Amino acid sequence: MWSHTRSLELLVLAATVAPAELIRVATAFGPAAKAGADRGRAARRGLLGAPAAYLLVTAVALAVAAGGGFVPDTLTDWRTGAPWLPAAALVGATLVGAEFAVGAVPRLLDGTGRPRLSVHRGGGTAGGGVGGGYAAAVLVTAVAEELLYRGLWIGVLHARLRLPVAVAVAVAAVAYAVGHLFFGGLAVAQKTLSGAVFGLLMVVSGSLAVPLTAHVAQNAAVFALAVRQERGARPAGGRRVAG
Repeated sequence: MWSHTRSLELLVLAATVAPAELIRVATAFGPAAKAGADRGRAARRGLLGAPAAYLLVTAVALAVAAGGGFVPDTLTDWRTGAPWLPAAALVGATLVGAEFAVGAVPRLLDGTGRPRLSVHRGGGTAGGGVGGGYAAAVLVTAVAEELLYRGLWIGVLHARLRLPVAVAVAVAAVAYAVGHLFFGGLAVAQKTLSGAVFGLLMVVSGSLAVPLTAHVAQNAAVFALAVRQERGARPAGGRRVAG
């Protein structure tokens, strides 16, 4: 029979599954979604709201974990060898292509057309304009996601609840992916892959700094694609700039 502490651990994990979804849903279906609403303002609200939600949920979850005495070692071990960080950055950038490959499978199977590499424009990302605010938002969100889903989730599931490490990595990857449900089921599949890779990086390296580096590198690559996509969508002299 589980103790009160383990029930608290599970409650904390369940509360961190998709912290940004309420912000994104409110942006999509709230007053900002009405006819004539300022879409740019709605996008900016989502851009600021998602990282703010992650920061709040992360802070509360870590505070509860500290108060309950179940902060796992995965949250406190940041030491790593120098070769791990450039390797992690390379893996993170490569994951962009891996996610694209996952996303291309349905189009190739149903013959709906040639897949095109692009980033999501909804939910307060590139749709609100690409700039420093977007870069800061994805950086903050990446840090919060790694603290939650690799540091807290894997640590609690494996070290505290005694699940096999492979199961802990897989469950944490799915929890991380569900946080992207607003972008559709395909995005969940893509992020499950990335989440599993981030988890494996942490387990193999023994340091949370390694998946964090990979995650930031992945987001940086996506940011570069978003900038290119935004420029390609901008009219220049009455013509569209080639993407």
